[in-house]
Amino acid sequence: MSDRRRDEKERLWNEVLNRKRSYEKNQTDSDITLSLNENEADTKAALKGADFALEQLNAILKKQQKDLEELSNQAHNAPQIDVSNMDMSRFEEDLKKDYGVEAKPVQETRPVSADTFTQVFEEASGKVIGQKGAIKQLVNAYRRPFIMGEEPGMPKNVILISGPRGSGRHEAIAAVTRAMYEKQAFVSDDVYTIDLSRYTSGGQEQIFLQDLYEALSGNGSVICFEHFESGFPSFLRMVDSLATEGSVTLNKRYVLTKGVLVENQTGLVKEAVDSLSAEGKYLVFVTDGKTSAAQDAFGADFMYHVMDTILFKTLDEESIRAVINAQTQQLREKAHQNLKIRLIVNDDVKDWVYDTFDKGRGTESITSVFYDFYVSLSHAVLNEHIKEDSEVQVSVADGSPCVLLNEDRIVLSRSRNSAEEIAAVNAELDEIVGLEQVKGYIRSLQSHIVVQEKRKAQGMKTASLSKHMIFTGNPGTGKTTIARLISRYMKAIGALSQGQLVEVTRADLVAQYVGQTAPLTMSVIRSAIGGVIFIDEAYALYRGKEDSFGLEAIDTLVKAMEDNREDLIVILAGYSKEMSVFLESNSGLKSRFPNLIHFPDYTGEELRKIAVLQAKSKGYVIAGDALPALEAYFNEVQSINAAEAGNGRLARNTVEEAILKQADRLTREPDADLSELKKEDFVLVVKVKPKKEEPSNPLEDLLKLTQK
Repeated sequence: MSDRRRDEKERLWNEVLNRKRSYEKNQTDSDITLSLNENEADTKAALKGADFALEQLNAILKKQQKDLEELSNQAHNAPQIDVSNMDMSRFEEDLKKDYGVEAKPVQETRPVSADTFTQVFEEASGKVIGQKGAIKQLVNAYRRPFIMGEEPGMPKNVILISGPRGSGRHEAIAAVTRAMYEKQAFVSDDVYTIDLSRYTSGGQEQIFLQDLYEALSGNGSVICFEHFESGFPSFLRMVDSLATEGSVTLNKRYVLTKGVLVENQTGLVKEAVDSLSAEGKYLVFVTDGKTSAAQDAFGADFMYHVMDTILFKTLDEESIRAVINAQTQQLREKAHQNLKIRLIVNDDVKDWVYDTFDKGRGTESITSVFYDFYVSLSHAVLNEHIKEDSEVQVSVADGSPCVLLNEDRIVLSRSRNSAEEIAAVNAELDEIVGLEQVKGYIRSLQSHIVVQEKRKAQGMKTASLSKHMIFTGNPGTGKTTIARLISRYMKAIGALSQGQLVEVTRADLVAQYVGQTAPLTMSVIRSAIGGVIFIDEAYALYRGKEDSFGLEAIDTLVKAMEDNREDLIVILAGYSKEMSVFLESNSGLKSRFPNLIHFPDYTGEELRKIAVLQAKSKGYVIAGDALPALEAYFNEVQSINAAEAGNGRLARNTVEEAILKQADRLTREPDADLSELKKEDFVLVVKVKPKKEEPSNPLEDLLKLTQK
């Protein structure tokens, strides 16, 4: 308003100063001289001209006064502008300018009644199937501060939620929060989620504080903390302080620069951030395990401040069927709206989904299955296999959901189901030469897990099985191949959620500078969660007590194994002797690797079978008369030095050399069989050297003598 007044004053001022005065000389006016020395007529004329000028000036001043009065009335009647709103507008402009994002309009809250929470429950329970009891508890947890009142400086409520993955916990939190926002009980429907397992060392403190600050300072009323079981201790203490005291005092002073917390290096500043407050927030802690996991992580005082503990149950058959029906309806609607086809989904497809979805992932898996259906249908439309505005029927044929179009069949499942994957892995195991002990162990895992699932279904206690393994043996004995099959097998039988294999060595886990090893190791472990991490030559992680970096990597690995024991398998591989020394480097290693699997050197007969398979995979066949000579050659090499020869690699190298030599022979014999490898094509010359004898250990020799 001050700007408007200033503009008006300037306009009036210019009008007074720039207006032509009546007594100024111009082309039409006669000269007016105010002088007492002139004659009387001239004096009268001068006075008359002065009086006229004064009248004109008074008229201008009256007009100014009238304009100012009108301007004052307008200012008085204009709506008052709240300074905070002006600041918010400026903030939104800066946000858009600096970050290119629009700020959400802040919605005013209004008083809520019991009917409001009844409506919130009805809306949320209609969106999350099979968890009415848990959602009722969650709505009551949100309502608690409206009944009890809020304590200044403290969170609105501290809530603990437990339940299996895929039971709808996060969907329920989002649905209830959204309904509260729509009823104007919350100013925003944002739910901030902080995964505490992401912050693995003190070196990530500023990253953690930045994420925590954004959540606490945002408009959203709800902050979810996940995976606190594996959180870094100092960060857990900060979160615990927020829940029990309402705030946390930072050990450093920060300043806010364009929305980013930056450590203050210059002493006193005008607006420093030295503490964080959870006042007015709902702090929600989510765990896959038992509620006791929260006490293990935070302590008894934390549990005292938890006002509501909510358990989400495993979905029963009726609920799962309801989820499948809802997903089916959504698929039909998306197909009609986006793909322009009329979809009919037969009941056998729904039964197929029920039988094959990943029980460990719950509703997440069902959603993924229907997403695969939609993607496959979109491919068919894009490739014009399915025409727009056509009626498409989905049914199960040969064990897979598909669309039948005349004689063509479009399979909608984009990945194998569990039974198909188990059969495929078993087939590959059968093709592997030797390693019968290893194969038997892998297959025994399936039997154990099936039995435990039956016990769980009947309400009986289940025995968890440590799945971490140590593979010992010389190079080329199939350790990596078996590790890859184990990752797929464990995924197929439900022991792992993803089934990927991450192969690493010391260089991938150990950094070169202080403070970098733990974050580096954790980044590798996070990429392997849900699958298998395979550490080849694992003994290289430990190079003696002075190797602080290697010991840090081992300690981090041991902790991660414990924190993710349900969805991570660690396989250590290396030579037998070196691995026995390595296991002594950390007191927790031996107990966490009960499954010791030794990969023996291949016999000559086994290498001969491997050579036949290698040749077949390359499109060749080995002549019958060459096989005895090959087996004899392999036996001789293995007896001299199997480790240097490479075991399976020896068979592969021998076949590849024969293929090269066959090419020379075929130039001389153009009519010969292009696919046959004859005896003369193989170079069966022993090149390995005998193993060096290890120096005698006097203490061991003495021990042997005393035992005789």
